[in-house]
Amino acid sequence: MKFASFPKFALFSLLAGVFALVLTGCGASNNLALTPGNWSMTATTGGTPTFYIGGNLTQSGTNLAGTMHVANSLCYSPSQTVAFTGTVKGSKVTLTSASVGGEVITVTASGTAGSLTGTYSIAGGIGGCSSQTGTLTATPVPSISANWSGPITGSGGSNVTLAIAFTQAATASADGTFALTGNVTFTNSSCSVNGTVDSSFIAGPYLVVNGTTTEVDSSQGTFTYTQVFLNNAATPTSMQGTYSVTFGLCSGDPDTTPTFTKL
Repeated sequence: MKFASFPKFALFSLLAGVFALVLTGCGASNNLALTPGNWSMTATTGGTPTFYIGGNLTQSGTNLAGTMHVANSLCYSPSQTVAFTGTVKGSKVTLTSASVGGEVITVTASGTAGSLTGTYSIAGGIGGCSSQTGTLTATPVPSISANWSGPITGSGGSNVTLAIAFTQAATASADGTFALTGNVTFTNSSCSVNGTVDSSFIAGPYLVVNGTTTEVDSSQGTFTYTQVFLNNAATPTSMQGTYSVTFGLCSGDPDTTPTFTKL
């Protein structure tokens, strides 16, 4: 067949098909590729405390899966694992939680690979969170592997400093948390000399820290640092929570709420 005799309408149809395929491919490539790993979602609504959704978030194509925890909520325990599924379409992200006590969290947000803003709603259940709606911001949380230090006045002296060298696991545990290990050093304490961090984790901006100490008489002690939140999920420079000596020479000292600063 000669090209000269090829019908013009057939050529136009062929070209239109090619352009459609190209545009379809370009559309697919415009979907956000979210940063994988530890994510923090801050949910706010008038009249109730801000709560946080945090944990491991992964993406496969346009599908999202999260193993998360809800902290500082009136209706969820932070120890409860909450599974999320969702999709990415262009710059829009949707996430829906599994039912926990009949309550389901839905998130709709948009933005960039490392910063999302949008809304959330909670449906079902019989608690005070049912029918709650509000705004939400989300961001990946960088590793907190670093040296952190702060005063723990009242625990073995008036000018005691605790330094913690955190190492955060690169991959998430099955429950969506990221394990924390490390070493601790006490300065000016009449009770503790040093120790280790164990059985500890971070999920979003929320931490639970457990430590074993070597006391000044070479015996062992233990401490906890709980209800800990980072000051800024995207660029954390400090954290604050409740410090308690649970066993050892300083056991019985009053709980304090120290702030540890990243060095």
